[in-house]
Amino acid sequence: MKTPYQIQPHFWICMGLGILNMVDAIVTHFLLINGARELNPLMNALYAYHPAMFLILKFIFSIVVIWFGFIPVHKNVKRLSVPVLIIYFVVVAWQLFLFLSI
Repeated sequence: MKTPYQIQPHFWICMGLGILNMVDAIVTHFLLINGARELNPLMNALYAYHPAMFLILKFIFSIVVIWFGFIPVHKNVKRLSVPVLIIYFVVVAWQLFLFLSI
């Protein structure tokens, strides 16, 4: 019998998503400092309000995503999380490429 808040099979996917989100926040911040533009209107407004709020919200969201690795979820959520992880990895890799090209 599984108890709540036990490491679930999708834990590592959640961990990957959380870490990628943190890297995304940091790299986005440095790209924006160097003249890039945030394409997400919500994050753009938050960053314009205060960059620290942007970073804090992204890190809180990362913690929540990692926390979901301890909660049983429906099999469709697990199935959809793998493509999301791959897409997010590609996005962050592109951001890192842009950052290293500055």
